[in-house]
Amino acid sequence: MKVFRSALAVAVLLLFGTAAFAATVQLNFSTGSMGGGFYAIGGGLADFVTKNAPGVEVTAVTSGGVNENINRLDSGQAEIGMLNTIDPPLAFEGKAPYKKAFNKMRGMGILYLQYGQPYTLASTGIKTYLDLKGKVVCAGSPGGSMHQQFFDWVRAHGLDPEKDFKKVVYLPAREAMEALKAGQVDAVMEVSTLPTPTISELALTHDLVLITFAPGFRDKLIAEKPQYLPLSLPAGTYKGVDGDVETVGSGAMWGVRADVDENVVYEMVKAAYSPDGLKYMAKVHAAGKGMSLENAARWIPIPLHPGAEKFFKEAGVLK
Repeated sequence: MKVFRSALAVAVLLLFGTAAFAATVQLNFSTGSMGGGFYAIGGGLADFVTKNAPGVEVTAVTSGGVNENINRLDSGQAEIGMLNTIDPPLAFEGKAPYKKAFNKMRGMGILYLQYGQPYTLASTGIKTYLDLKGKVVCAGSPGGSMHQQFFDWVRAHGLDPEKDFKKVVYLPAREAMEALKAGQVDAVMEVSTLPTPTISELALTHDLVLITFAPGFRDKLIAEKPQYLPLSLPAGTYKGVDGDVETVGSGAMWGVRADVDENVVYEMVKAAYSPDGLKYMAKVHAAGKGMSLENAARWIPIPLHPGAEKFFKEAGVLK
C-alpha cells in the first residue's frame, strides 16, 4: 500500500509539474531602439512581469518604434508592444496616414508622459523649427512614428517636409546621436522620456540645443491638433539646458493583441501596477517614476483588453 501511495504521489507531482510547465505562456514584447525610453521601460516591464505574473514569460525585443510595434501586434510577430496615445487611435480606425484598420491590438494602460525634444548642437545655429529649412534632419527611427509627429510640428511652422529639408534620414537613437556628432545630420528628432539617455550622454561632451517652437506656433499646433499635450521640459534636465523649454508631448502606453488570454493580461497588468511593480519601474528609468495606478486608465485611446479592464475596475480606477 505504501508503495502504491508513493507511486501515486510521484504520478500526481509529475502530472501537475508538467501541466504547470506547459501552462507557461511565452510572449514577445516589442519595445524601441536601444538607448531610447521605450527600450528601457519595455525591458523593465518584461523583467518584472516575468518574475511576478504567474505562468507568464515575457521577452523584450528591440524595434523601430510605435509604427513597427503596431505592425508586429497586427501580424502576430509580437504579443505586447510599447505604444503612444497619438498614433494607435488612428491606426485602430484605419485613418490617415494608415491605409488599413489595425484593430487586433488592445490597451493595457497608460505608463508615463513622453516629451517632444528634437535636438541639435549649438554650432549649427539652429534654435527653432523655422531654422530647419534647408537642413539634413533625422526624423526618427526606421519603422517608428516619430516622423509623423515631427512633420506635424514643422508643418505648423509653414514648412513642407518633402520640399524644405535638404535631406531626411531615419536612424536608431544612438546612431542618430553619433551622426549629429559627426556632422552627418544637422538635427535629430526625439520623443521620449525625461531624461533620454542618448541626449544626456551628448550633453556631457557637446553644447546641446533643444529645438523649440517659434513664438506662437505651439498654440497654433495645439489648436489644430488637440491630441498634442502642452508640456514644459524642466530646466536642468540636461547639462546646459538652464531654462524651461516649452514643447508638446503625449502619453506612453502598452498594448497587447486582443487574442491573448484574459487571465494572462490580468496578471501582467496587476503585477505592473502593484506597489512593488511601480517601485521597481521607478528604479529602471526616470520615466518609470511617472507611472501610477491612478493614471493608468485615465485615458483610453484604444479599447482596453478585457484582462486590463477587469483589473482596473477591481482597483477602482475605472467605472
